[in-house]
Amino acid sequence: MQKLSEILDAERNRLFIGRKSELDLVQDWLKRVQAPTEVLFLSGIGGVGKSALMLQFISLAHQEAVHTIWLDGRTCTDSPAGFIQALYHSYLSHPQDNHTFGNPFKELVTAIAARKTVLCIDNYEAIQRIDGWLREVFLSSFPAANLLVVVAGRQDLSVEWINDLAWSSRCRSVRLEPFSHIEALQYLRQRGWNNTNEMNQLVSQSRGLPLAMVLFVERLWSPERQTGSSAWPVPMQISAGMLRESASDEFKDLIDILCIVPHATPEWLGKFLGAPLTSAGLQRICQLSFIRPAAAGGIALHDVARTFLVQDFRLREPDRYKALWHRIIKKLAIELKQATNHEQRRIASVMLSTCQDMYHIHSISVLMSHNQNSMYMESFQPFDLPHLHQMMKEESQYSFSVEIDHAIMDLLSSHFPNGIRVYRNSEGKPLAFTAGLLLYKQTVALLERLFPGLLDTIFPKEIKRLRQMSIEEADTYYHLRASASPSDPIHTYHELVGIVTKELIFHKSIGMRYIIVTAYEETNEFLQNAGFRTRALQDQIRNNLFQGAKVAIHEQDWRGTSFVDQILDLIHFAPDYESKIENFELTEKEVKTAISLINDPESLSQTELAGKLSCTGLKLQQKLQRIFLHPLPFPLNENNLALLKQYAEAPQLTVDAAAAQLHMSRATYYRIRKETLLNLRDVLTRNAN
Repeated sequence: MQKLSEILDAERNRLFIGRKSELDLVQDWLKRVQAPTEVLFLSGIGGVGKSALMLQFISLAHQEAVHTIWLDGRTCTDSPAGFIQALYHSYLSHPQDNHTFGNPFKELVTAIAARKTVLCIDNYEAIQRIDGWLREVFLSSFPAANLLVVVAGRQDLSVEWINDLAWSSRCRSVRLEPFSHIEALQYLRQRGWNNTNEMNQLVSQSRGLPLAMVLFVERLWSPERQTGSSAWPVPMQISAGMLRESASDEFKDLIDILCIVPHATPEWLGKFLGAPLTSAGLQRICQLSFIRPAAAGGIALHDVARTFLVQDFRLREPDRYKALWHRIIKKLAIELKQATNHEQRRIASVMLSTCQDMYHIHSISVLMSHNQNSMYMESFQPFDLPHLHQMMKEESQYSFSVEIDHAIMDLLSSHFPNGIRVYRNSEGKPLAFTAGLLLYKQTVALLERLFPGLLDTIFPKEIKRLRQMSIEEADTYYHLRASASPSDPIHTYHELVGIVTKELIFHKSIGMRYIIVTAYEETNEFLQNAGFRTRALQDQIRNNLFQGAKVAIHEQDWRGTSFVDQILDLIHFAPDYESKIENFELTEKEVKTAISLINDPESLSQTELAGKLSCTGLKLQQKLQRIFLHPLPFPLNENNLALLKQYAEAPQLTVDAAAAQLHMSRATYYRIRKETLLNLRDVLTRNAN
């Protein structure tokens, strides 16, 4: 199969327009010998073309034989360790690199420093909590030349970057705006348009938004339009209908899957769809303007397009949406349990993102709104601090000591501002916030000064290691405080609490351990409903620090695969017929017995295999017969088919005789047998109900 990167390279120039000054800027850097290490920030609203421009930069880099790395911020744990792991995973996806599998941080620095590199970080707002570490530690580890970091996000360059004099000469910030009237007309002419009135109407209705421009043109040049239909799409706005009309029916199922998962590799999509994506099919899907590349060679829906398509899918076919979501969650759960350590966080990230719309917590204190995908928290700014103090005053009933809480907030804002996240209204006023710290050498020292003896009680076996841990190793988040405004005229208090909850559950928990110490009954109930493990705090610590209140330690550990069952409980995931059968193993004896009875559905109904599948003999007969038809059901291959035919024709053969008949060694036979049983299980359990 042709590489996705090659297909995307071929398509970038076809759909890209404008942005000449930005392209010239990067082209100049690429051609310079010993170009200075720089950071280029791209910001702008969704659909304005940030990701498309980054892809053009990558194409330019390829033309100059400059190494490139693409990273989607949403695939990272919001911590230095998560960023390094995601970047390392992207680095490992380049087969031309020689990997030593040593310390990931050191290996990345060595590899990137060895040659001229363009590092692209998309959806940067998802990892802005580590903004300070990225600037002061990570990027500062690289040489002063030959690294260009391109960062794209909806928010402008942060104040910290602007005020950092050491970086001021190495930073450039570009706010992307919709295309001008002249640029839009030029694009239409390039696409073969010559009707001035139509062009002006199209430019006016699309408002120069690149994604809208491309969608409208694709629709207006559709076969229906060319065969005489003069219907003009008015009002011309991005809609689910327009997006679906831009894609052929062959991609309907694939697009529906991408409505549920944030991104997926072609291999995973092919496995889930029941047939591998061909090179030609992959090329056609990548030609759609609202399909973009994602991490690890995957593809995803454009954010703006996904918003419309998900809403439409849920309203139009709610039962099918739920059924598809159910199947995907089961598949991800199985993959996560079987994943290597290297893959666990990536799959966990996808699983948690896929679950968030269905996440239920039985508590009146939280409201998880379907609109919260567009309601995201931002980095703390110094002007937020008075508002945060006011919120804490309004919620003083949740504090052991108002004085200590305010002192902690002042300390965090001064020394660890990245530990504070803020949700603001349209006018920029803070309405909710969270405050906490990743645990490593410096933050542990601060907490031990504030709460003597507390961390020793929480981590009796780990405290020595935590005191020496670097920020790049930190995998535990300690929550200190969260508040929401009870008097906002637009957002309800419970909705603001929902925004805070989503921030903590889906952005601070992926692949991490989460700790909170509290005594409040409502919070305790909420945390228990959210799957936290609770243990009591020692009496001496309670008396010294919390005036003897019934304080409990709540812990949620999502650092491995053990949380899979916990997450399924939280989303009320009821095991059903399909989930039961996907976990069983086929044995050679069961398969041989069933195949030998393929023409006798009554006898088939009595076999162990029929019992495992909970299906009738006739249904099992149909499934087995399908195996021997052309084309082979995915993922079975010709070697698998040869072995299954041998089972049907000569089930009594010994291993040596069977291997000899198939012209392979005993070792190869055992490998093919294992592969065949796994692939056959996948075929038999697909669409089982």
